[in-house]
Amino acid sequence: MQYLSTLTFREAVWLFPLATLAHFLEEGRRFPSWARRHISPRYTRSHWTRVHSIGLAYAAAFSALVSAVPSRSLVFLYIAVCLAPSVFNTLLHVGATAFYRSYSPGLITALVVYPPLFLCLGELSFREGLLTPLNGLIAAVLAGGVHTLDIATSVFFVTIPRGRPMEGYPSAGGSG
Repeated sequence: MQYLSTLTFREAVWLFPLATLAHFLEEGRRFPSWARRHISPRYTRSHWTRVHSIGLAYAAAFSALVSAVPSRSLVFLYIAVCLAPSVFNTLLHVGATAFYRSYSPGLITALVVYPPLFLCLGELSFREGLLTPLNGLIAAVLAGGVHTLDIATSVFFVTIPRGRPMEGYPSAGGSG
C-alpha cells in the first residue's frame, strides 16, 4: 500500500481498468450460468462477453482520457460513471449472494479490489484539488443511479419505457 501513496491521480486511474479486468476474470467463468439460474434464463455467456467487453474498453478509454486531461469536470464524470459504480457493483454481489444464498461470481474481487481503489482514487482526487467533498457525494449519488440502470437493463433485462411522442410530432421510428 506504500507504493500507492506515491502515485498521482493521473497515474492511479490506470489501476481501474486493471481492477476491472481482474473482476471480470473472476466473474466471467461462472457468472453467466449463475445469472441464468438465479436471475433470468435470457442471460447468456455471449451477452456477458459483449457487455463486459464494452465495459472494459470503456474503463480503459475513460481512464486514458482522465489521465491525459484531469480536469475537475472529467474527474467528476469519471467518479460518477466509472469508479463509484464499481462500489455499487460490490453491493450488488454482496446483496445477490445473500438474497440467493449462492456465491455470486465476482464477489471476492468486488470486495477486495474495488473499495480500496475507490478510497485511493477518491483521496488522490481530493488531495490534488480535482474533486470537492460535495462533488464527490453528488458523483456517488449519480453513480447509484448509473449502476442501478446498468444492472436493471443488462442483467435483469428491464426495458426502459421511451415515452410517447407529443401529439402532432412524428415518432422517432416512422412518419407521423
